Amino acid sequence: MFEQLGIVTNIWAEEIENGARFDELMVAFGAKGFKDMEVREGDYLRNSEFGELIQALEAAMPAYTDTEFRGICDAVWTGQPYESKHTSLFNEVAAFTQKASGLTLSYAMSHPWLSPPIDSETDTQQIIQAKKLAYLLCPKRARLRLVDLDTEGDINESAAVANLKRYSGLLPDYPMIFAVENARQTATLTLKLAVAGEVKLTYDETNTYRGDGTAVNSPDEFWSAVKMSDLTSVHFKQKTEAGVLSEVGEGFVNFRAIAEHLKTRHYTGDLLLENTPTSHSLQDALRSREYLLKC
Repeated sequence: MFEQLGIVTNIWAEEIENGARFDELMVAFGAKGFKDMEVREGDYLRNSEFGELIQALEAAMPAYTDTEFRGICDAVWTGQPYESKHTSLFNEVAAFTQKASGLTLSYAMSHPWLSPPIDSETDTQQIIQAKKLAYLLCPKRARLRLVDLDTEGDINESAAVANLKRYSGLLPDYPMIFAVENARQTATLTLKLAVAGEVKLTYDETNTYRGDGTAVNSPDEFWSAVKMSDLTSVHFKQKTEAGVLSEVGEGFVNFRAIAEHLKTRHYTGDLLLENTPTSHSLQDALRSREYLLKC
């Protein structure tokens, strides 16, 4: 199971801030067997050379209809001819896709999906733009994942479910998996809302633990409620009283128990490593994979 471990790209944050290139890290990790990669939005990404490419793409999107942009995405990945108003930009995209050949890239960002939008039109355009980026990263298996790091207190469940259904209905001609992740809210509540909103769940058991090791909600409660068909991805990182670790080891999270749940229930989604960033993330990832394989 863990031999197919992938990564979330925010583990590269420190190296990118110190001048490393996103595409070179991607190639290096892919060569070591980390084939699934979730491109996590954030300052580290926007400050990288790949982030500059993303920003140029976002600026160019309004020049194309939804159908035209999707056609360019498909053509770039398959090597087919296409017409564009931004030749050099899409040549850069094509060069990136060649480096990403053999990898499965998805896209993730923070977004307050648990709250009613302040401006519905702006909210809609943010999701449309994110969906287009997710599709560009992997037309064959596009996935967009949202995590809400802003909403606190009582949740307006009806509004949250309405958001998810509305987001899912945007760009119907761009097939993709749409998912949310448990963060500040309990995993069981996030699961309930995801199922009601007809989207998938990304599960991170580490997020259920407070700094003292007590759980916001029992992992057993979550595992008794979830179906494998509800899950698209499971994140792995370890937490102790010192915080989230730079490589997986002993701590609050019982990886052996998670692996047993996934294996006996025939889980088919991906497994993604999300360590705290360091200047040697590949070595951390390799040691983490070795530890998890023993589980």
